[in-house]
Amino acid sequence: MRTVPVAATVVRIGIVAPSRGRTARAVHLGVTLDAVLDEVFEHVPVPYRTPTWYRRPEGDNTTLVIPPTVPRRWVATGLVALLDDALRRRNRHLNEFGRLRLRLAADHGDVVLRPPYFGGAAVALSVWLCESEALKAALVASPEVDQLLIVSDRFHAAVAGDLDAAAFRRVVVPAGGEREIAWLAASPDTGTRNTGASGGLAPS
Repeated sequence: MRTVPVAATVVRIGIVAPSRGRTARAVHLGVTLDAVLDEVFEHVPVPYRTPTWYRRPEGDNTTLVIPPTVPRRWVATGLVALLDDALRRRNRHLNEFGRLRLRLAADHGDVVLRPPYFGGAAVALSVWLCESEALKAALVASPEVDQLLIVSDRFHAAVAGDLDAAAFRRVVVPAGGEREIAWLAASPDTGTRNTGASGGLAPS
């Protein structure tokens, strides 16, 4: 049976430096990320609740597939702000060794859904973006931030008109043997703290 790709937003979440330390630290960071995402999903705005959100933990990474009915602008601002708030609450009780920091990468494009599995061009590009040296270097240069976001060129084109021009800066990253234009957020909240209306539980 042939699976037809659908358009969706993909957010790839990577834990920063998960192997720095013993196995217990890696386990702690993974458990903390799960708790952070649970908290975030509890506050997804009511209009964006849908059973077609997908969440797949993959070791030190988690991939979210978000339906196209959720505006990309909200993903780049509201979702990122919810994550930032949840991280701040968790990290304020932790020392530097236990602190959770995240790499976030977003793309919007073709996704092949075969729950609980998924793939497709948007999933692949989000992985490349999340692993890019540009994003990793920016986190090293900004040790005070808990997370940073990088987005694909097509994702940025869809949201740039709604954001401050200084919210992102252009970078070029390797992706599967090619080079892709991407946009790196200037700050964790990408220039805004507006998360929209709060709501109840979103599917996980």
